Amino acid sequence: MRIRGIAVIVAILFIMGLTVPVMAASANASLRKGIEYYKSGDLAAATAEVQKAVEIDADNASARSWLGFLLLKQNKGADAVAHLQRASELLPKDSEVWNNLGTAYLLISETQKAAAAYAEAVKIKPNSADYVYNLANAKLRLGDAAEAEKLFKQAKTLKPNDSNILNNLGLALQQQNKLDEAVTNFKAAVDLDPDNPTFVLNYGTALKAKGDKAAAKQAFEKLAKISTDNYYAHVALGEILAESGQTDAAIQNYQQAASLRPEQFAPHYNLGMLLAKQGKHKAAVDSYAAALRVRPTDVETMAGLGWSLYKSGRVEDAIKQLNVAVEQDPASLNAQKRLATIYSYENEAAEDEALKSRYRTGGIAAWTQVIKLSPEDTAAHVNLANLYLDAGQIDRAAEEYQAAITVDPNSSQARLGLGLVLVEQGKLQEAIEQYKYLVNAHPKMASAYNNYGVALEKNGLVEEAREQYKKALDLDPDYSDAKANLARLEPAIERE
Repeated sequence: MRIRGIAVIVAILFIMGLTVPVMAASANASLRKGIEYYKSGDLAAATAEVQKAVEIDADNASARSWLGFLLLKQNKGADAVAHLQRASELLPKDSEVWNNLGTAYLLISETQKAAAAYAEAVKIKPNSADYVYNLANAKLRLGDAAEAEKLFKQAKTLKPNDSNILNNLGLALQQQNKLDEAVTNFKAAVDLDPDNPTFVLNYGTALKAKGDKAAAKQAFEKLAKISTDNYYAHVALGEILAESGQTDAAIQNYQQAASLRPEQFAPHYNLGMLLAKQGKHKAAVDSYAAALRVRPTDVETMAGLGWSLYKSGRVEDAIKQLNVAVEQDPASLNAQKRLATIYSYENEAAEDEALKSRYRTGGIAAWTQVIKLSPEDTAAHVNLANLYLDAGQIDRAAEEYQAAITVDPNSSQARLGLGLVLVEQGKLQEAIEQYKYLVNAHPKMASAYNNYGVALEKNGLVEEAREQYKKALDLDPDYSDAKANLARLEPAIERE
């Protein structure tokens, strides 16, 4: 059973306080007034006054720096970049300006430029844990986990009890699959801030990746308690519980996750799969349908929905859904197999000849596609052969049974079917050899003895046939075909 996982989305950036530029002594009245507004908490008035200062003196470094800072506080990244970039030209040795410029670039997703600006801040003030930390975050976002690790460790040395540094160091380590060290740092972050949901989530995720499912389960259970509406806690618990066979508990957690975030795919899909596993196919249909509303073209979901529709008694709906799936992705082995299996089952069950013919034709096409995708699939060859045999295409059936035996010489169903075909073709000695091999390889297979008896009887070996029918009945006293065959032989044996 494959449980679909989630991509854990966590904030890896904790800006450690946007630094406030020192006002130059020559700052004008508007700038001073703006700073007073900022200190009183009136961000809009502060911005307006500092904007006036910039308009009066475009090269006022402190005004530019302050305006960039104020715009950054309002998440106006592009505007902040323009002013902070000019401030960095006017104040090239001001680490605070470079740090805030890096944060502004990060806000507009210009991560490479953010890293360059943070690096300037670190160059000017290498002992600032905040600057080093911000540079490490930028490197992590750029995918350079090894460099991020070095920088986070440098920040950790400067500020050893900072939970954000420890957490993000854990992320850098985990990305490099250094799970033991990652777990240690995540745990240290949790110890410092035990009720931080992001830290607990990351700790649990690392434990799970390390294979310590028991400890991971405890972490996710804690997360669910401290953050009752935490979607990730319930999805993660669902995964662990499902993998450990606690299906009912897993279902409860996926249901909770689906109610919290109905727009997410994973909980709906996993619910459908687990409900189907329990045989609750009508409920599974609803969950798979919800998953398809999120991802309308997901073929695995279509395949699951099709099978649960079939198991719910909705044969034609199932066939329609699975045909949509294989049209969407003809290379989906799962969808092709389920469609082919339904056709085979329904062909066997159908009494109406027109319906039977339709299912048989569909099954032949579907099993042929399965074999193209998986030539070594013994069961696919046998099922295709069975349909050819049912359609009266004896030679084609023989080819497929033989193909199955080539893949798996011990395939009982393939040898049983090939024996039937050989009897139909009048190749009685070859059929006898097949059944002789079969009863030796599978001595508990009643049908093999019965069919062996039929081949012997058709070859005139009546007494030998009688012995095989008796062996079949010894294994299965209620085997009606063997009973009928033995009863038919008794008068003939008496006459002899």
